[in-house]
Amino acid sequence: MKKSIIFLFSIFFSIGIFAQVIIRTKSNLPEISDIIAVLDDATGWVLQDNGSWLSAKNKILHFSSEQNLNADEMLKLGRQNFQQLELREVLVGDEQYAILIFKYAGGFFEFPVLRQNFHSNENALYIVFPAKKLNKILSLANDYNEPLAVNLDVFCSGDIINYDAKLLSTQIAYNISRVDKMEEPSQFTMILAVMPTIVNGEKLFRFRYINVFNQESLYRKYLLPANKNKHFKSSYFEVPYQHFIDFFGALTVQKTNFNILEPINFNDFYKRGVLRYERENYEGALNDFRAALRQKPDTDFWPLYALMGSTHHQLKNYNSAIRSFEKAIILGPKDTDQKQTWIRNYYNLGLSHLMLNNKADACSNFQKAKSGGLADDEAIKVIRKNCKGKYKVKK
Repeated sequence: MKKSIIFLFSIFFSIGIFAQVIIRTKSNLPEISDIIAVLDDATGWVLQDNGSWLSAKNKILHFSSEQNLNADEMLKLGRQNFQQLELREVLVGDEQYAILIFKYAGGFFEFPVLRQNFHSNENALYIVFPAKKLNKILSLANDYNEPLAVNLDVFCSGDIINYDAKLLSTQIAYNISRVDKMEEPSQFTMILAVMPTIVNGEKLFRFRYINVFNQESLYRKYLLPANKNKHFKSSYFEVPYQHFIDFFGALTVQKTNFNILEPINFNDFYKRGVLRYERENYEGALNDFRAALRQKPDTDFWPLYALMGSTHHQLKNYNSAIRSFEKAIILGPKDTDQKQTWIRNYYNLGLSHLMLNNKADACSNFQKAKSGGLADDEAIKVIRKNCKGKYKVKK
């Protein structure tokens, strides 16, 4: 029943609603999204010591031409390879992070000295970094042949050997939670170098990634403008231009016009409350709505009370939800364009009464919602299911 509550906020503030809602779990681990985008077809290029360029699908081979001709199974894996790049999303507190997962082939020799009995494995290297870095990566989309190196400011990372696909998200979530509690900077970071280019009339994107210790003295050289033209002199991955844009642009980066960590006024607290509600952080949302109300205790902004009502409902504080919905109804909209959205408060009020077994009050409010023009198929189904006989709601 609680999932039937109708969310009202989206028309009131433009605050960058996520394309995919992230929901908190009962385990209190950060909830990682499903796969948002996949990149699984790239060409890796390397300039060999004999002066010739060599390419391979999804791998950058060795600089040594002799090694590249060797049948050794480990050498065949190249210097870098991936079977698939995945982009996901996670929320840590109120901050949005992207997760880049490199699923790659690895292995080991049972008899390493003899280089015999090679055993392959499937591994996953992942990095968690601020989602806003994606905007930086895409910032030069039209600056052809202009290399850019971005320090992704990695929050945490890991390399899981022989990963279990069913456990991968949980393992990453545990590490995120551990690092968040430690409040220590990551030991490693990643430098991502990118460059759009045109080859024989075809638009392409080149990129390469460098894992490095998170010490400025070590990673600074990769970011110096004087070194930018060195990034693609000897090796890189190359993908069609649009594939690159579609991959890194698939995650909607949260945009706010306020400091989400330190809201200071009514609007800031309200907007953060909306974001928290969307993420099902109901306790946090309620705290923000109350803080907004303390900023303007005489506000006539009915959506605040509507959202407070919805939040109380989700927290099973049904009596408090009823009082908030009733306040939202009393205030009403000043703009007639909002009337159809406002009328849904009657439906939500009816739901809270229904949870308290006040069927007469529930169906009475359902009737007002329906008479006011409620147009929601799922809501109508709830009304028909619960309001029968003497409580039947008229068409």
